[in-house]
Parts: sequence; structure tokens; C-alpha cells
Amino acid sequence: MKLCINEELTYAEKRIRMELIEISYGFLDPSWKIENLRAAFTRVYVPLEGEGILYFGDRTVHLRPGKIYVVPSQLNFSCSCPEYLNKIYVHLTLTRPDGEDVFAGLDTCLILENCEARAAEMEALYNGNDLRSALRLKLLLYGILDDALAQTPCQNLPIRSYSEYTKDALAYIDSHLSAGLTIGEISSALFISKLVLQKNFKADIHKSIGAYIDDCLMKSAEQELLNRNLSIKEISDRLGFCDQFYFSRRFSEFHGISPKKFRQMHGV
Repeated sequence: MKLCINEELTYAEKRIRMELIEISYGFLDPSWKIENLRAAFTRVYVPLEGEGILYFGDRTVHLRPGKIYVVPSQLNFSCSCPEYLNKIYVHLTLTRPDGEDVFAGLDTCLILENCEARAAEMEALYNGNDLRSALRLKLLLYGILDDALAQTPCQNLPIRSYSEYTKDALAYIDSHLSAGLTIGEISSALFISKLVLQKNFKADIHKSIGAYIDDCLMKSAEQELLNRNLSIKEISDRLGFCDQFYFSRRFSEFHGISPKKFRQMHGV
């Protein structure tokens, strides 16, 4: 017997992850008017009734039933509602093996046509309350993201090969993410010299370990801030910052707005 294992594909499959941050049913009116929205997660808008408007620089996109709209992470946009809009919206991340969102860096909204059946199915599954509904909803979202990805230049990006040092470092950072995490701690835990670890990581991920940890912290901070049950201080503590004020300063430097303002813009 002979087994042929595609090790890179197997590793990529473990690292490519969709995480649902929030899924909600929105009943919007003209008070839904927000400028300069931007976040490290991708948004999926599924209009059911009414109309909304998204503004991307000089481009205007009308949210209307029958279509599904995917707004890439890191894309700056504004939104408004002329009269009313009922929609299901999803905040999620679809991360590549290097930790970046698959849709990050795109400069336009992706629009899927002829989605009446998908919208109806999503509404039905959203109202479900069983394991199979949750599974089918996730599969539906994977299909939506796959079709959106087909519209982008990154659809055929090759799977990169990482050194074992980098793979081990990524796994360690995943399980020990904290503002206090250092390169020295990682290298000691993995029995690797800091110099060798930094060299391999930079060659594979194209950023330093410190920059990668900062990116992960700020992305986690955004997701935590959408949790209405956590205070900013509790989020600061969870992420390992020495105090709430230092966390707020770091967040503001990274995102250009304070944690409080970020929450206000997202209705939290």
C-alpha cells in the first residue's frame, strides 16, 4: 500500500479558518448613517427588504434584495439607509495560513447576483435552533465566500511552503497570544535561537514576529469590542495589556480611532 500525502495542502487546510464574529438581523432606518467604517474583518450583507447604500470613495453601491454583498476587510466605506432596510449581516474572518484575511487589500465591494434562493435559505437557517441549521449556515457562507473569491485576483494564489520553525511559531502565537508575548519567550519554548527564528519567520510571513503579534492583537481587539458583554477594561485584561489606557492608546495608533469610537460606529 502506498499513501501520497500533500503535506502543504494539509497544513494550509488547518490554517485556513472561517470565524464568525457576529451574525444578526438588522431592521434599519435613516438613522443608519455611518462614515469611514473600516475593520479587520469581512462583512457579508444579505438584503431582504428595502434598500441601503454603501459608499466606496467615488463609487456608490445600492444594497437591494436578490444580491449578496461582500465588503472586504480593511476597506474604508460609508453607509446610509434612505427609508428602511431589513438585512442579515455577518462579520467574519477567513484567514490565510499567514494570518491575513483572504479578502484584505481588495479595493472594491464584491457583488453576487441572482441570490434570491440563497437569501431565503439564510433567513430560514438564521431562525433555526439546531445543530444542523448551524452547520448548513456555515456551509452556505463558505459557498458565498468561494463565489466572491472567484471574482478576485487572489483566487489562484499558490499555497506557500513554510519552514518548521515558522509553523511552530505560528502555532505557539495562536495559543499564547498576549501583549506580553515576546520573541524570547517563543524561541525558548521552541528551543530555537532568536536569530534563526526571526530569519525564518520574516522570510516566510514577510513581516517580523513583533509586527505579526501586534496585528493579531489588534484584530482580536476588534472582535472582542463587538462583544457587548465585555467592558473595554475586561478586553484590555484578556489581551494582556498592562492597563486600559495603554490598550486604548495602542488601538488608536493602529486603527486611527479609539476603542470607544469603534464600538459606537458598530452600534455596540
